[in-house]
Amino acid sequence: MSGELAGALRERVTIEQPNPARDALGGRTGGYLYDGAAWAAITPLMPAGLTAAEALSALARWSVSLRKREGIVPGTRLVWRGRYLRVRSVVSDPQAPAQMVLSCEEVR
Repeated sequence: MSGELAGALRERVTIEQPNPARDALGGRTGGYLYDGAAWAAITPLMPAGLTAAEALSALARWSVSLRKREGIVPGTRLVWRGRYLRVRSVVSDPQAPAQMVLSCEEVR
């Protein structure tokens, strides 16, 4: 993403973290906990092998740029326009320390 970051952040996303609570047997209880909201720039990513494999169904992938904040790691979930996006990777560019780029996969 080039240019000014603030002008590109046009989408509002909710950030959710996996619920760390455990049941009586030590298993994860599931669910997510609210961890704030942020403005983001969201663009679709085309999986490299999607057209080559002629896949009829694949999980949509998105690139999400936002202002840098602590606590966003793989497994964090973003809620955007009623869609759930699971963070797969987090990249922080040393040349742009104020922003981070997330690679996300839509969860159905």
